[in-house]
Amino acid sequence: MLLIILSVFIAHSVSHTITLLDVPRWTDPKKEAELRCQYARQPLDPPLHSVKWYKDTHEIFRYTPQELETRAFNSSGVIVTNDSCNPEECVITARPERGTSKFTCEVSSEGPRFAVDRQSANMTVAVLPEYDPLITGLPTMVQAGEQAVVNCTSDYSLPAATIDWFVDSEPQEDPLITSENHVSGADGDGLSASWRTLHVYPDDYPTQRGYLALMCRATVPTRPPNVRSMSVRLYVASRPHISTYMFSKNNALLPSSSVKTFTQYTWTLLVTVQVSIFVT
Repeated sequence: MLLIILSVFIAHSVSHTITLLDVPRWTDPKKEAELRCQYARQPLDPPLHSVKWYKDTHEIFRYTPQELETRAFNSSGVIVTNDSCNPEECVITARPERGTSKFTCEVSSEGPRFAVDRQSANMTVAVLPEYDPLITGLPTMVQAGEQAVVNCTSDYSLPAATIDWFVDSEPQEDPLITSENHVSGADGDGLSASWRTLHVYPDDYPTQRGYLALMCRATVPTRPPNVRSMSVRLYVASRPHISTYMFSKNNALLPSSSVKTFTQYTWTLLVTVQVSIFVT
């Protein structure tokens, strides 16, 4: 009985186990993608025999630690440009072809069973926007107490970009200020545009320079993210300060008060002169 239990335990413990498979879901076609596979040796495991990377069903890379050898197979549209492998992980950088592909990491232990563990993940080469996002609806000037409604539209891409708004470098996250991120239907090439609206109330922002700096940022979630942006200025009409208003009002009343005082003084002087003549 003890022999049977030990045999079953060994049968389930002779394979290295993959603990992490990190394959970017979206990759920038202008940059190389990094694929990472981490694994751990289980109790009673034989040594690591090999680590293999596959693109769909084609082997693209092999690491054999016992032979201190790595080998790239650049025959399936994917070019492996660099690698860094050891008994705990194997990382490769590759220049993939356009479209979606399944990448598999396969880890095997030495004999006699050569047990294998494998995991797979899809990676898609993104289609990046050709142009910066566009801000529309910007008024020439907005009066204090009013609001401006502006829109930002991203260029077509795959996947669609996520749009974020900033006012004076501060992200705008209040749902009453920014609407949801809207995505159009796909065009003939499967690309989509996105747009988002910003409601700006100048009274909510402490600025003394006469304008608010608005920035729209469109991000395509590649690794690293592809970011494009557009910035504009929203000019705000100056609002008179109360003390300034009162000062202007007093200055406006000053001439009439002076005339009134001068008239009263002249009339008093005239009456005094007449009385003196009469008494004499």
